[in-house]
Amino acid sequence: MTAPAEPAPPPAAPRRLRWWLALPFAMLGGLGLDAATPWLAWWPAALVGAALILVALWQQRARAGLGLGAAAGAAFWLPNIHWLTLYLGPVPWLGLAGVMIAWFALLGLAVAVATRGIARLPIPAWARVAAQAVAAAGLWVLREQLQSTWPYGGFAWGRIAHTQAEGPLAALVSWLGFPGLSGILVFACALPVAAWFARGGGAARRPLAPILVSAATVLALVLLALAPPAPLARSGDLRVAAVQGNSKSGIFDDRENGDVFRSHLEETGRMLDELEARGERVDVIVWPENSAEFALPGHRDRMSAVQRLAERAGAPIVLGTILAEPGDDEDGDGERDIVYTNSTLVVSGDASTPTIIEGRYDKRRPVPFAEYMPNRPFFRALAPDLVDLVQLEYTAGTLPAVLEVDGAAGPFRAGIAICFDIVFDDHADAMMTQQPATGGEAGAQVIFAQTNNADFGRTDQSAQQLQIARLRAVETGRALVNISTVGTSAIVAPDGADLAAIEPHTVGFMVAEVPLVDGLTPASRFGGWIAAAWMLLGGAGLLVGLYGSIRSRAPRG
Repeated sequence: MTAPAEPAPPPAAPRRLRWWLALPFAMLGGLGLDAATPWLAWWPAALVGAALILVALWQQRARAGLGLGAAAGAAFWLPNIHWLTLYLGPVPWLGLAGVMIAWFALLGLAVAVATRGIARLPIPAWARVAAQAVAAAGLWVLREQLQSTWPYGGFAWGRIAHTQAEGPLAALVSWLGFPGLSGILVFACALPVAAWFARGGGAARRPLAPILVSAATVLALVLLALAPPAPLARSGDLRVAAVQGNSKSGIFDDRENGDVFRSHLEETGRMLDELEARGERVDVIVWPENSAEFALPGHRDRMSAVQRLAERAGAPIVLGTILAEPGDDEDGDGERDIVYTNSTLVVSGDASTPTIIEGRYDKRRPVPFAEYMPNRPFFRALAPDLVDLVQLEYTAGTLPAVLEVDGAAGPFRAGIAICFDIVFDDHADAMMTQQPATGGEAGAQVIFAQTNNADFGRTDQSAQQLQIARLRAVETGRALVNISTVGTSAIVAPDGADLAAIEPHTVGFMVAEVPLVDGLTPASRFGGWIAAAWMLLGGAGLLVGLYGSIRSRAPRG
C-alpha cells in the first residue's frame, strides 16, 4: 500500500533581509510612495515604493518589523504632510506624523509576524505565497482604515489608492472603492515579493518562478487598466460656474473684515459681465468654504448683495459661511451656549426675502486641532500658544449631505463636502444614499467640494486634496466641482478628467457643463463589504501567522 504524500515542508528558517539592508529598502519605499503624490505625480512610484517596503518587512522578526515599518512611515509621512509647518511650525507636523508613523510601525510588525509565521506552515509553496500576499494586502488595508478612524475621527490621507488618481488604474475605484483599490495594488506588489522569498524551497526553488509570477502580475495590472469606469444613467445636464476669489483667507493673513467676501462677490460680478457679453447663462454658481465669512444671514447688506447677484444670474449661489446659533444650556447656568458650524448655504435671487435660505449643510467632520480642540486642558499644558489659536469649537453637523438645489434649468440634488469631508469614505456614502432634508429622491447627482486651502500657501496640500477629490468623482460616478479660495480648483468629470480649472493663486472663475447622474456604482453599493473583506483577510492572515510561529516552536513528539 502506497503511503499518502506529505505536504511540502516549510523552510527551516524563513528568508529575510538583514536589518542593515532592509532599512534603506524601507526608507526608499516610503519615499517612493511620496513621489507618487502631486509634487512629482509619478503614479508607478507607488507600486515600486510599496514593493520595496514589503521586501524590507518580509518574514522579519517582530521587533525588526516594528522598526522597519516606522522607518518606512517616517520616510513617507514627514515629507508628505510637511505643509503643516508653513504657518504653525514643527509641533503639529511632528504630532500628526508621529501618529501616522505609529500606524505604519504596527503595519510593519503585523506583516513581519504574518509572513514569517505563514512561511513556517507545512503547506505547498504556491499556497504559502498566495496566503502571504493576501495577508500583507489585507493588513495594509486594515492599517489605512484604522488610521482613517482613530484617533479623533482619524486622518484618511495618504492612502495608496490616492496615488492612482491620474493613472490608468483609476477606473477600478468605481468598482472596488478606495480600500478595494488599495488592496489590489498592494496584493499586486506582495505577490512577486512572496514568490521571490519562497524560491529557496519546494516547487519555487527555481529562480524562474518569481520571474513568472512578476510577469503574470504585470499582465494582470495591464488588463485591469483596460477596465472602464462603471456605467451609470445620465439624467440631465448642469451648467455650473465656480469662483475662486484668491483672497487672504488663512489664519494669519492680514486682512480686513469682509475682504474674503468682497473678492468673491466682485469676481462673480465680473464673471456675469463676461457671460452676458457672450449671451451665456449658468444653472448654479458655487463659492468656496468660508467665502462669505462669518454669519452671512446676520449681515443684511451682504446677504442682499449675494441675492442681487443670484437674481442677475438667474441662478442660486452655493456658498460657505460660519454660523453661530444658540445651543443647549450644557453648563446649567441658565444661558444657552453658542454653537458654531462650518456651513454651506444655498442663496436664491429672491430679493424680497433677504433672510430666507434655500438650503443648508453643516460640515460633518470638523478638523481636530484646527476647528475644535479635543482635550484642550491636556494639550494646552503642552503647547499653550498653539492651542490658544483655536478659538472657536465647531460642532459636527447632522443635516443630510445632500441638498435639493433649485437651479436655473430645474431642481437637482447636490452632494456637499466641505474641505476634509471629501477624504472620508463614510461621507461619500452619505452623499450617495441620503435624502435631502426637503424630501424627494435620495442620492446626489453632482458633488460640490468646497474648500479653503489658504493656510497651506503654495505647498502641494491643495493638489493632494484635489487628487483625492478626483478619485472620489470616479468612485461615485459623479461630476465634482472642487472650488477653493486660493486653489487648486477644478471641475472634474465622472471619469476623472478635468472639464475646467483655475490657475492656483489667481482670481478667476470656471464654467463647464457637467452630467447629472443617478444610481450607484459597484463601489458605492459594495465598497464597505469589499473593505471589510480585505480587513478580515488581513486579520486572519495575522492569526495564521501567529499560529505558524507558535507551531514551529512547539516541541516535536
